[in-house]
Amino acid sequence: MYLVNQYNRNRGFTLLEVLIAIGITALIGLGTWQLLGGTIRAQEVTQKNSDRLEKLQKAMLILSRDVQQISHRAIRDEYGDFQPALSNRNALFVMELTRIGWRNPIGAVRSDLQRVSYELVDGELLRHYWTVLDRSQDSESVIQALLTDIDTLSLRFMNEENQWTDTWPPEQVDVDNQQLGNHLLPKALEITLVHNYFGTLTRLYDLPQFKDSSTTSSNNQSAGNQSTTQQENSNQQEAGQPATNDRDSSGNQK
Repeated sequence: MYLVNQYNRNRGFTLLEVLIAIGITALIGLGTWQLLGGTIRAQEVTQKNSDRLEKLQKAMLILSRDVQQISHRAIRDEYGDFQPALSNRNALFVMELTRIGWRNPIGAVRSDLQRVSYELVDGELLRHYWTVLDRSQDSESVIQALLTDIDTLSLRFMNEENQWTDTWPPEQVDVDNQQLGNHLLPKALEITLVHNYFGTLTRLYDLPQFKDSSTTSSNNQSAGNQSTTQQENSNQQEAGQPATNDRDSSGNQK
């Protein structure tokens, strides 16, 4: 009896017990691997979406800064042709504009104005800028890749009659008139971007309006002439003389 009990205690696992243990271990390992793999895939998708969103926010921030800091300064391109302060009539670029506020931390001898253009190539939005405003034939742009996976990028401009148009400057305007082009800005600009992942994004910008300096000077001169006439009439009345208005329609003394 003692020998039988000692034999039973020294006996190992049977083949069936080993197979059951291996099966249980395999099931636990498989479940753990699937859980870990799902977590890793979710983290990769989240990181990818986060990177996409970060690039989109950065691109829209740069675009918004360029539009919000727009200037009425027109330029001459490398061929000597006049280019308005804001235009989408160039076949090479989606939009061209002149902006202010170009930072100069090293104090370089240059203007704080910057000429910027946007180009859409194979679904990628590129930003061009030049180190000078009026370019020469050897002037080259610096290219920045802003965003990918773009389907379309469209613009609309609000004119003085509060009507939307797809082209700026308007086709009936002579773009070779530099004096006109320097001050020719729409009231508002609408940018619609269709992204393959984020869908349709629309931004509406209220643009500043710059007055024509010649018109302002003429108005100031007319106001000054009118004030002078009123002062002369007042002096004549104090002296007992009838007031006169010996000025022509332009405000000059006859």
